[in-house]
Amino acid sequence: MDAQSLNYQRVIDDALKILYSHHYRLMSRLLPRVIEQIDLSEKELLEELRASPIGQVLQRLAAIAQGRLIEQRERILENIELVLQLLFWAPGAEDYSVPRAFWESELGRLLSQAKFRAYEPNELVSITQAAHRLGVTRPTIYRWMDERKLEYVRDEHSGRTFIIRRDVEALRQQLQESA
Repeated sequence: MDAQSLNYQRVIDDALKILYSHHYRLMSRLLPRVIEQIDLSEKELLEELRASPIGQVLQRLAAIAQGRLIEQRERILENIELVLQLLFWAPGAEDYSVPRAFWESELGRLLSQAKFRAYEPNELVSITQAAHRLGVTRPTIYRWMDERKLEYVRDEHSGRTFIIRRDVEALRQQLQESA
């Protein structure tokens, strides 16, 4: 299933429900009286979630992923980061990590395609090119991707993953200086 054929509204609604459920559980322990005052039908709740700031962010990212909206790269990346933090940053943790399997989910693919559209083709290199440029193996590139040492994007139409060229060059410079 390619990015254009996804039902993005369903994907967004599912993500909003997951976020709401998680935060509801937290709030029910922190401020139970406030939670008791929320009296919305499921339909009203979904409408409120869609209209919320995070609901609007997800709508914009879906429009970008579909090529219907163009925004500045920094804003796209900030919005993707916001979604990832909300989903994966556990309370009390110093940082978060995104499981590689997430990028195969429909929401992960939506975010991937939006991120891919934030870059020009000449700003990207293949994993093989990055490995060659850095003098390492492809598994090392994947490890660095997982560790967020190298930023990457995935084109959901071709299924290919690309590394951001400036990150490859910066890491190459770092490796040369430490050698």
